[in-house]
Amino acid sequence: MTEPQIIDIESLRAMPLPQWNDESSKADYGKLLVIAGSRRLAGAALLCAKAALRSGCGTVRVAAPQSVAPLLGIAVPELMVISLPETASGTIARAALPILEEQFAPCDAAIIGPGIDADDETDELLRELAAKIPLPTVIDAQAIYAIGDGESGAHKWPRVWTPHEGELAPIIGKKFEELGVSREDFAANFAREKNSVLVFKGRETLVAAPDGNLWKNTAGTRGMGTAGSGDVLSGIIGALLAQGMNVAHAAVWGVHLHALAGESAAKELGDDGMMASDFLERIPVALRYLRNATSPAEKPRAGLRRV
Repeated sequence: MTEPQIIDIESLRAMPLPQWNDESSKADYGKLLVIAGSRRLAGAALLCAKAALRSGCGTVRVAAPQSVAPLLGIAVPELMVISLPETASGTIARAALPILEEQFAPCDAAIIGPGIDADDETDELLRELAAKIPLPTVIDAQAIYAIGDGESGAHKWPRVWTPHEGELAPIIGKKFEELGVSREDFAANFAREKNSVLVFKGRETLVAAPDGNLWKNTAGTRGMGTAGSGDVLSGIIGALLAQGMNVAHAAVWGVHLHALAGESAAKELGDDGMMASDFLERIPVALRYLRNATSPAEKPRAGLRRV
């Protein structure tokens, strides 16, 4: 079995966050394109985009169906909203492709999938986007199903896949447990074959890179197994990519930051009934802790309690 490295302060110190100074501005903090949302699942787009802002991204552009795009802008005034043509079912139509292509050049990273509803036309669009976006891109939620179905081979551009076991069937053609392999070996093989980073979600999420590096996250809490948690994670990873982090490093940091934000929420609220929006709001606190703890000028004191 492939042995993973546990994600901790020492491992994060080896892949430091971008350093900013007092002259830094939103232009330095990256521009993220989030292609997300549908009439039925507008909240997922909101969670993802807000998590990206809470993770320090300078500008977040949310491209969403025209029936929900204005509502997202009202809910979070800090967002830049792009209204897209939609299908009869209220998800993004294939006619949106030229509009989306115009957004590639001014952006530094992208996320596709959160809150996008199942639709054959939209799935075709998602497959085209996965092949065309020339940016580091997080592939999440419905995009996993759409792109994994019938797609093979390695990606040309940097990609981060974020499935849990239940989302793998369209990619591997069977249930994960039918493979007869460990999570670690599967993650390592997937990353190598797809030339992508895999965030294999679970109680102990794995991050696998194409070069063979493998990490395991042991932080977090059971309360994070709730609706919208994955949307928040994608937003965090996307924000770190937009800020210029290495693709694998952004995934490792994102997974651990997500987990510590969840721990912070559970400490105050308890695990029962915790919502994704609860730990989303604690991302800045967790990020401050990790930035201070991994700074070359500071080492954690003995007994330092996590957020």
